[in-house]
Amino acid sequence: MKKPRLIITADDFGLWPEINDAVVAGYESGVVTSASLRVSATGSHSAAVAARIRPGLSVGLQLVLCDGHSTLPRRHIRDLVDSTGRFVDRPLEAAWHYRRSGGLRDQLKAEIRAQVEKFLSTSLYLSFVTGHHNLHLHPTVLSLLKELAEDYPIHALRRPCTHLVDYEKRSGPQSFEARVERDLIGTMIRYGGFRARSFVGPDRVDVLSPIRPATEGDVAKRLSSLPSGVTELVARPGSLLPQFDGVAEAAIVTSRRVRDALATSNVELISYRTLFEEI
Repeated sequence: MKKPRLIITADDFGLWPEINDAVVAGYESGVVTSASLRVSATGSHSAAVAARIRPGLSVGLQLVLCDGHSTLPRRHIRDLVDSTGRFVDRPLEAAWHYRRSGGLRDQLKAEIRAQVEKFLSTSLYLSFVTGHHNLHLHPTVLSLLKELAEDYPIHALRRPCTHLVDYEKRSGPQSFEARVERDLIGTMIRYGGFRARSFVGPDRVDVLSPIRPATEGDVAKRLSSLPSGVTELVARPGSLLPQFDGVAEAAIVTSRRVRDALATSNVELISYRTLFEEI
């Protein structure tokens, strides 16, 4: 039996200085191997600079198509953003909006292209693509990524993401409306994960610690019982958003106990870049 392989990814790189610091510390501690960069966030430039001087950190693009600001000016994508250049906040509203064809699809493709090009302008290697609220697996977005992969080095994609959705169901708002919304998004993501098989990706994707508060002991225990194949564990170290345990995860990715667990386990720690370099 092949030994389990593990990618530990930090999301929201570039969103805030606190996240940037936590991602860098996690990488230098030998725990974080990959990070997804939000190219239009306020801290994206400093994140890119930090990543360039750490070539061992595998960096991907975190597409932002809802709950955030666009890369293109509003005049180019008037049907996607409001007067401030902000997308709709709710992922289900965005998913419903993006089902449309015609000019809206062209605007969406232009925005995705702009985010890819802004990432490439940092001189970082585009190791993978994921999406805020997993909207990279929306049928329209996924089809556009397949088209853009003919022009850009888009080889690896985060999929499947069902466990991430399950975690959000448990940790997010528990109103009836919120549960229905997450169920519908979950269905879309499962379908998208199936259609995304043309891209390289891990065999399974889960959160770093499904337990709140996150603890070093829980993560260390999980590392000793990973199944064979490639597992990606997603963390948000340094995040101050209430739905995430960013402070605890910042401590976990720099924890000696977690490093020791990795060293003594039968797990091979890899990055996203490792996946497609083996093709």
